[in-house]
Amino acid sequence: MNLLKKRSLAVVLVLAITMIVAGCVSQTTYEGASNIVEPKTVGEMMTGTSVIVVDARDAESYERGHLDGSINLPPSLLTISEPVGGLVASKEAFESVMTKKGISNDDTVMIYDDAGGVYASRVWWVMKLYGHDDVRVINQGAKGLEKTGLTMSASIPTPEAVTYVAKDADTTLLASLDEVKAIADGTSSAKLIDVRSRGEFDEGAIPSAKLYAHTENLYSDGSFKSGRTIELNYKDQGFEKSDELVLYCKSSFRATQTAALLQEAGYTNVKVYDGAWLEWQSQGMPSEEKKPEVVPTDQDAS
Repeated sequence: MNLLKKRSLAVVLVLAITMIVAGCVSQTTYEGASNIVEPKTVGEMMTGTSVIVVDARDAESYERGHLDGSINLPPSLLTISEPVGGLVASKEAFESVMTKKGISNDDTVMIYDDAGGVYASRVWWVMKLYGHDDVRVINQGAKGLEKTGLTMSASIPTPEAVTYVAKDADTTLLASLDEVKAIADGTSSAKLIDVRSRGEFDEGAIPSAKLYAHTENLYSDGSFKSGRTIELNYKDQGFEKSDELVLYCKSSFRATQTAALLQEAGYTNVKVYDGAWLEWQSQGMPSEEKKPEVVPTDQDAS
């Protein structure tokens, strides 16, 4: 093979590898989606009226710098700590928070964080639970907004209080302890997905649950995998669009990220077990330990 041919082949190989690597980083196409919004679209939408951007990070992170004009609403404001931590707050408490934050029923709400959508999705899920339809999670969160070139600021706006009227909780989005018991003992055909880490799962899990960590929904750059990729990945795990799926983690924050993406991928019967592993344990329910087996060897301990 002459030198020219070798160089041409090398160029082709470099281009092919570049395309493969790029494909592993981000292939999201969430234009016009109902649950997810791309960062570049946020700037365009913010020029309109009745559009509110929510920073779902903790107050300290928000105060260090946030999207100019965004309001701070971490999911902790929408949860209670009894009987277990992380449970969704009451309808009345939700209404109070929305009112104080200046969010009205007709507002378009876009939410971001810096944790792979975990906190933003939890706020999204609570708003959906209480009937707010026009709410989306911003893909790539704070990083994506900064990359788009939108103005970041340390200035903290003062929202003008409004009157927010919530609907009763949508039970089609929420799985109860009894429903999960029925899945665990095999009397329900619903499928249970544990979205925690492998380490957490191995320490103990709800019987019949299948592990598929929420981090599997992200590309290496932290962006959400495309709807088509999500669909294929979950299908490979044995989850069909016709299945009733129940998701949980430790306190069902991570589970809401998976719920948002599964809905976007076309799964129409997705519930979150809000009590999650914390409630399951506190109630003394059975668990399965899935620690890896230690294979004995003849090697000494030196």
